Amino acid sequence: MKHLVCCYFYVGNLISARNISPRNTGKFEGFNGPTYKVGGNVHVLPPPKSLRPYVDTKTGELDAWPAHASGHSVPTTSLMLTKDKSLVLVTDEQMGKPNMIPKPRFLDQLENYLKKELRALDVMTVEPNELRLQAHREVFEYLIEDFKTYKPLLSAIKNEYEMMFAYQRQQIRELEPLKQMLVTVSEQCDQKIMSIREEEKQEMTDMKQDNKRLCKRIEDLKNGQKDLETQVDKLRDELANQYKLYRDEKDARKLLQSDINDLKYQQEDIKMAQKQEAEEEEDPVMLKIALKKAREDEKAATQRLNEMIANYGDVIPRRDFEGLEKKHNELLESVEVQKNDFDKLRQEHETLLEVHKQVVKQRDEFYTECETLRRSSTPRPDWDKCSDAVRGGLARWKELSEGKTSNDLVDVLLTEMASGEIVDTGGAEYFDGQGTGPSIPKYLQHEGPVRNRRLGKRDASLLIKDIWREKGAHDASKSDGVRDKMGNFLYTYLQRRFGLEQMIVEWGYNLHDACQRYSHDEHIGLFSGVLTEEIDEEIYHHQLQLIQKLMNHLTTMDANKGNVGKLSKADFREGLASYLSGVEANTLNSMMRAAESEMDNKDLDEIEYKNLFMEDDEGRTGPFLDEIRKWDNQQRAAYVDEIKTNLKETNPVTFPQLKGAILQADIEIDSTKMDKIVLWVFKTTDMSAAQPMEQSAIIEKLLKCNVSRTGRKL
Repeated sequence: MKHLVCCYFYVGNLISARNISPRNTGKFEGFNGPTYKVGGNVHVLPPPKSLRPYVDTKTGELDAWPAHASGHSVPTTSLMLTKDKSLVLVTDEQMGKPNMIPKPRFLDQLENYLKKELRALDVMTVEPNELRLQAHREVFEYLIEDFKTYKPLLSAIKNEYEMMFAYQRQQIRELEPLKQMLVTVSEQCDQKIMSIREEEKQEMTDMKQDNKRLCKRIEDLKNGQKDLETQVDKLRDELANQYKLYRDEKDARKLLQSDINDLKYQQEDIKMAQKQEAEEEEDPVMLKIALKKAREDEKAATQRLNEMIANYGDVIPRRDFEGLEKKHNELLESVEVQKNDFDKLRQEHETLLEVHKQVVKQRDEFYTECETLRRSSTPRPDWDKCSDAVRGGLARWKELSEGKTSNDLVDVLLTEMASGEIVDTGGAEYFDGQGTGPSIPKYLQHEGPVRNRRLGKRDASLLIKDIWREKGAHDASKSDGVRDKMGNFLYTYLQRRFGLEQMIVEWGYNLHDACQRYSHDEHIGLFSGVLTEEIDEEIYHHQLQLIQKLMNHLTTMDANKGNVGKLSKADFREGLASYLSGVEANTLNSMMRAAESEMDNKDLDEIEYKNLFMEDDEGRTGPFLDEIRKWDNQQRAAYVDEIKTNLKETNPVTFPQLKGAILQADIEIDSTKMDKIVLWVFKTTDMSAAQPMEQSAIIEKLLKCNVSRTGRKL
């Protein structure tokens, strides 16, 4: 409300100089009267005898106070220079300046009492403090007690503040463990970083030493190169000098040769001159005779040359003839060797043809004999059926029966029966009832005998598949999103399907017996573990979601390539590697081999991937999905091993210790998922009631719980 005056609560007109404790502190004995509790905090009131009737308990009145006075009620501060030449803040009151506008008497008494209390508690500095809060709380309680008319509203306001303070304190106490855990994780991360830095420090030291050694070697090589360059320059200078000497020698030799030629020409000229002088003195008749004889000799030589050309024009040199003759002889020898080899191969071929005819004849005879024996002999038994009766299942039976004849297999069965390893598929005619105690599952609560139907493995598988289907629909219809326990749902399922109580009990006991007998089977064993609450049901649903998402991923790849319903082996392998993050090459090769084993034509380069996700009427799938589940189990085991490593030698393990180990293994896991895992391991719904457990028992339970990594691995 905006008016010219501001109304303050003031009771000076009715209360004399001796009023409540802030006005008369000499006779106030302290807060030792009645108490009340708000938000976990206890508040004490003055004793009733210290309040005078019609004085301390009388409602106050309103006193008008000028509105502009409220702006001057807060003392102003000023800067002041002290003796030690430092600046301090002082108020008008400390400087001795009077307040020009007087305050209401009750307000002035409350402010004086508050200042006195703050000085007594030594909390004059304006900062968060419990003692300052207590002093202001007392002043506010005095104000509430004086104003009876507004006491309910002011008390409610005070209670709301107290409740909020208590709630904030509770929140702070709850956040303290998280702060400590965050500090612990931060310290561990710092330790890991320091260890990595230490390792890198050694590597950096080695690299620096190598760098120094290489730099020294480079410097040596540079010095060697400079020495070589100096030697090259020296040799170049020597070569230039030698070349200069060579040129001088060459020029001198040319000059000498020129002088020799000149002397030779001079000598020839002298001889020619002497010869000409002699020829001038010869007889012309002799010259004619010599000329005639020379012409005859020339004619005879020409004739002989023509005869030689005519007679030996087609004759080759003897050297070429000998080379050709040698090559001819080598070719003759090679042809002879190849001819002999050809004769041997022809003989062997004829022999092989004879052997082939004999083998074909024997094959026809054996085929006829085989057909005769097949018609006359009894059919061979399917020995793989014995795996249902031997503990260990099909894997152990294959190990026992490998490479054995029928007689040997009969001996193996007799030995297993003698050792008690044969699973009793018959049993007694009736089961003994387990009673109706609270620890007995509802579907087994019965007094008296129960007929044994001797439920077979196929019937058990069909029933379990139908139970999973019905339970999935039942859980999906619930609005709270919480799954029912398998033991409770099984009774509901049997009741809805059979109706009669006798039939419900009979089928419950027979299914329980079949789960025990065929627990070696992967699907039946998983259902049995979920039924007895030894295995987390979320493992089953997690595997279904994994398979469904993988199929959707491959379908998306197929749609991008034309939606032909097939993928090449390279694309199929790429799709597996991209969806199953972190899968190793060996595991990926096993998945590819399993997928190829389900193909009708293994030579094709394309895979009909949708056929790999089919299941039979018993809920069984092919080798490919078995490899997917095997990989998922390996990932879970690796994650649990990492949690075990973080637990170190801790034994027994408490609830917070297990949460800390999980948080170290997966720093990005959300608190809801982590609490769900830890509560399932400790088999409790209350964290404070969880008792410490042995580390081995915790690891065993984690392997049977739906644990998986949320973030990336550090």
